[in-house]
Amino acid sequence: MYNIFEKPWMLLIAAVVVLLIIYVIQAIKPEKRKKWHFFIPLIIAISAFAADFFFQTDRENINSIIKSCIKASKNEDADTIETFVASDYHDSLHQSKPEIMIYCRAVFSEPAVERFIKLNQSIELSSSKAKVLLKGFLFFDKESRFYKELKPAIAVKLELGLKKYSNKKWQINRVEILEIDNQTIDWDNLLSTTTW
Repeated sequence: MYNIFEKPWMLLIAAVVVLLIIYVIQAIKPEKRKKWHFFIPLIIAISAFAADFFFQTDRENINSIIKSCIKASKNEDADTIETFVASDYHDSLHQSKPEIMIYCRAVFSEPAVERFIKLNQSIELSSSKAKVLLKGFLFFDKESRFYKELKPAIAVKLELGLKKYSNKKWQINRVEILEIDNQTIDWDNLLSTTTW
């Protein structure tokens, strides 16, 4: 279903079509010319930008959470990440929010991430749940042991589960590692092959 709050361009196209119709009608019937007619497409165009600016959709909220978590990872800021993690968090290894945050703080206790370049992202959205597949390159900080012991960068594929809670706020309630350097992997494999 098309959502004008996500893509206001349809309203802008409608404004241009209405403007063209007004020009045609005024060219055919000059006696019907009124200056206020030109305010109709202007109002439609302004409402397109207002809808985009004032209303944040679920998809935009989810994208904002992902951007904030990527930025917090770069800044080694586990506290910011914690604000986006749901209290009922669990994944295939970590059974609670405190467990994943202990792991997160351990990784960030030393230099870790320099940057993350997102290559691909897809969102499957239902009314109160979302699944995000995220692929990209994770570049390690030059001072990190990951950079020194492994390599400068790895390709990663993650699956994030998000849930919309009763306060209408989206939070991450699951993160699964699917691939590293195009090799299938999960939390258990990752922890058994590294000292993270």
